[in-house]
Amino acid sequence: MKVSIILSLFLCVFSLTTIGSDFDKATEKRMKESATQFFLNHDLIELTVRADFSALRSDRDRTNHDYHSANLEWNDAGESIKIPFKLKTRGNFRLKCENCDFPPLRFKFKTKNTVNTIFEGQKKLKLVTHCRDTSEVMQQAMLREYLVYKLYNTISDYSLRVRLVKVKYVDVITGDELDRYAFFIESKSQMAARLGVEEIQMANLTQKELVQNNTVQLALFNYMIGNTDWSIPKLHNVTLLRNERHAPPIAVPYDFDMSEFVNASYMNKYMGRELLENRYKGVKVSMDALEISLDHYQSRKVQLTDTILDFDYIDVEGKQQCLQLINSFYKLVENKAAARKAFITEASK
Repeated sequence: MKVSIILSLFLCVFSLTTIGSDFDKATEKRMKESATQFFLNHDLIELTVRADFSALRSDRDRTNHDYHSANLEWNDAGESIKIPFKLKTRGNFRLKCENCDFPPLRFKFKTKNTVNTIFEGQKKLKLVTHCRDTSEVMQQAMLREYLVYKLYNTISDYSLRVRLVKVKYVDVITGDELDRYAFFIESKSQMAARLGVEEIQMANLTQKELVQNNTVQLALFNYMIGNTDWSIPKLHNVTLLRNERHAPPIAVPYDFDMSEFVNASYMNKYMGRELLENRYKGVKVSMDALEISLDHYQSRKVQLTDTILDFDYIDVEGKQQCLQLINSFYKLVENKAAARKAFITEASK
């Protein structure tokens, strides 16, 4: 009798454990899918963030800055959603107060607070902000940087996704309010999981040690947007992914604020015209290898142009400047002799 009771209890506990395990796996799967869906949805999100922004604005030590308590609010199908979360400053160049009076931010969520919300599955999210409160130029620059990420999504699946938001920042101490656009960036680990690859840290690699068509496409893209602020050996504004242990890495670019396309007010001061005028940083490849990448860009021309034309948040003048930069690239690409000169003859060794 005792053996029977013990056996029944064991089977009951085993059954509950198995159900709980299956439930956990199902929940984890759903949360991963929700996190991915967040960046597949292109709808603008309107948020209210309540925090001590006076304290946040003064928290500029990149080696020692803490998370601050904050509250996040938004409307979902007419229902007001409010969740607590943590907020901290982040970044390097834009973290310095002499460059930006409003710093970039990082959001940190507790899993239990995001269940069944648009932020379900998100743990930490980087927010690219407007940089300067009273500068419409910098607000437009932020929007143009968002657009750069969307353009590279068109060029390569190995790219970080972004989500545009409009944020009302409310200081809980002073009551001051500020409405500005911003955008979230997919985390590198989330991108790697989505692509089924691993993120790796391998400094001092040369471009020739990476997947060739990937590095040529990346170098051409940075040339197209007028960006020289990147380096594969230094892992500066690029991250590396790998399909398998012994496979050559794949590079993914990010942080485009020093590009001509973004046109941030500090770009010329810190980058200098000479760098921009000699902006192709790709290594020499064969004409056959170059033509593969140039054909790829030709096949994406309409999509790139439409991505700019369909983006309603930058002003007419800015849109014309962006299109002019893209069109000048394609004018060069369509001239084989000029392309050979720019991307092979004058390329790095």
